[in-house]
Amino acid sequence: MTSNSTTGILGALENIRWDLWLAVTTIGLVLFGVIMVYSASGAVAAERFGGAHYFLTRQLMWVALGLGAMMIAMRVDYHYYEQPVVIYGLLGLSVFLLTLALFFPARNGAHRWITFGSWSAQPSELAKIALIIFLARFLTRREEEGEVEDFKLTMLPACVVVGLLAALIMKEPDLGTTLMLGVVFLVMIFAGGVPIKHVLKLSPLLLPAIYLFIFRTGWRWERILVFLHPERDPLGKGFQVMQSLIAVGSGGVSGAGLAEGKQKLFYLPEPHADFIFAVIGEELGLIGGATLILVFGFFMWRGFVISKRAPDRFGQLLALGLVTMIIAQAFFNISVVLSLVPTKGIPLPFVSYGGSSLLFALAAVGVLLNISRQRSE
Repeated sequence: MTSNSTTGILGALENIRWDLWLAVTTIGLVLFGVIMVYSASGAVAAERFGGAHYFLTRQLMWVALGLGAMMIAMRVDYHYYEQPVVIYGLLGLSVFLLTLALFFPARNGAHRWITFGSWSAQPSELAKIALIIFLARFLTRREEEGEVEDFKLTMLPACVVVGLLAALIMKEPDLGTTLMLGVVFLVMIFAGGVPIKHVLKLSPLLLPAIYLFIFRTGWRWERILVFLHPERDPLGKGFQVMQSLIAVGSGGVSGAGLAEGKQKLFYLPEPHADFIFAVIGEELGLIGGATLILVFGFFMWRGFVISKRAPDRFGQLLALGLVTMIIAQAFFNISVVLSLVPTKGIPLPFVSYGGSSLLFALAAVGVLLNISRQRSE
């Protein structure tokens, strides 16, 4: 009886065409995120919103919506996204929503959210996926027509699209998401066969823009100075970085224990959102933080395997773009917490508190699973 049951289970697993490891890893990260959001936000929620479960309840609702989006995306043939009406519809919707967000009230000096009562969403999350779908199809077409190395026919049109989205996101302003767009763009055009010399041709335009938006923008330049020497203003501009490093450092090897962290008690800003990795470092220590990084590394590996085994070029580029989007965001978030890069508001995928970020990340995983389901051996 036991032998038959085991054989039946193994047979059922063999019949699963989509990448089971990626699905299990994603769900594990989401469940871990729910636990850590509750641990990091309980005290803040009780003090500011009258109940320790405030952020937990909302996170669970977004998890349910996100898993629903993932299940739907799993069942939609990814070739559906090749249709021009879908590609340009998503790009047009992204431009409209990014423009609309500029007319909503600012939060912390930025117009990044479209709000509906107590709920809000960031249209830049949709813009990232819309750009990936566009580039995957656009580069595939250029490659099929033998024009991928033509600067005017390939590089310029791609730059116009990413430039429009980046300009609207910078208007919010949101330099972090703009950098994520840039990373995805570079990875995809190189993977699509665009020569590196074409990127170098854009240097005369990119270098002045970097100088203007970073070195000539006072508060961004201050962030760089704070990043270099946070100890010079530990109670002011360096407060976030110093408290984050204190949290990670005090965790030691094994951590203080789940829910036993102290820095989240009104010392560490946004402990349940952008700085949740600092709470993980304090409560679960080096072991917990390193394990989480390894899990993201495993996620990246499975994503690259899906990209490599995709049955066509569009699937390969689409999978690569989606994996790059998620892993680059995770790398950047952890780097901010560890003070390896200047502070920017980028959530940790699947783990940080946040609605639209979690929703679109899970939808992206659904697309990856659909690609894996149609893999070539």
